[in-house]
Amino acid sequence: MKITKKIAIATAAALAIVGISSVAHAAPLSVTVAGSANATTTAAPATVAVPASNVIDSGHSVVLAATADTNTVVTFTTTGSVKLVSALNTTPAPVTTASGVASASVTSQGSAVTEYAYTTSTSVGSVTITNGSYSTIVYIQGTAGAASNVAVSVPASSAINTAPTISVSATDVFGNAVGGETVSVTLIGATFSDLTVTKSLVTSTAANVLADNTLTLGSKSATLSAVSAGSVTVVATDTSIGSAVTGLPVPVKAVSATFTVSDLNASISSLQSQVAGLSNTIASLQSQLASANTALAAEKAAHASDSATATTALNAEKTAHVADNVTNTAATAAVNKAYKALIAKYNALAKRFKQPLITK
Repeated sequence: MKITKKIAIATAAALAIVGISSVAHAAPLSVTVAGSANATTTAAPATVAVPASNVIDSGHSVVLAATADTNTVVTFTTTGSVKLVSALNTTPAPVTTASGVASASVTSQGSAVTEYAYTTSTSVGSVTITNGSYSTIVYIQGTAGAASNVAVSVPASSAINTAPTISVSATDVFGNAVGGETVSVTLIGATFSDLTVTKSLVTSTAANVLADNTLTLGSKSATLSAVSAGSVTVVATDTSIGSAVTGLPVPVKAVSATFTVSDLNASISSLQSQVAGLSNTIASLQSQLASANTALAAEKAAHASDSATATTALNAEKTAHVADNVTNTAATAAVNKAYKALIAKYNALAKRFKQPLITK
């Protein structure tokens, strides 16, 4: 009995330890994408139509269901143009592109946590789903909606007798390229290479681009016949574009663009004439400058001559003054000498006759 009781106690303790361990370590996160286990990659993402009608419903979203332990937090974080909503559109509770968020966190209640992902871009985006130390990434890519915008591209300018190229393109309301769209193009001031003025251009599809890598998805080019001087206007129209959808940008059904055709030879001749005129002006200015330099040099020479003459006269005057000084000095010395001799003679007589002497 004692042995049996000990075994029972040990078994109960072991079961308790297992129970504690299972609570302490969350089970791996389980994620399904549209009801299937996540197997998406960047090369093979889940695809879904962009919500061109501005309604997030089952046809424009991917269901993401994450199963995790009760009372643990499951976080969904998006990249690119992917957004999340917690419920789909209904009449009483509309869900639009304005409802989407970039991240959401939900506490598991023991059943799958569900979020709905949508995207407005044909580029691949993702949703990272995290629960504790576990995480998984779901890759999602949108498929373009119906054409909502048409655009036209023309050269900045062109020369006469050349054959310029124009192109048109179509995009959905979110700016994604739309292939297989027919765009009517009319030329004013030129013709297409087949001499028509109106032509229907069909934008390149993914299959077209795959077959010819020089093509651009959603775009189509056309060559014009040789153009004459003046201007060329290109008008592109897509009558299949529908009406505006509430909450989304207004469609662009028609657009035009204009470019100028110039006579380059005439332009070159005009520029050459302008250059010749400038050259003549420069030559005239150079001649005037040379004349001014010559006059200045002559004036400098005259001033130099006047200065030399004045210097010579001044030097002569200085020399004359020096000579006068020498003469005056000699005369003064002779007078002083005669004066001293006279005083000496007088004093000799004064001593003899006992008269006062002159001391000066």
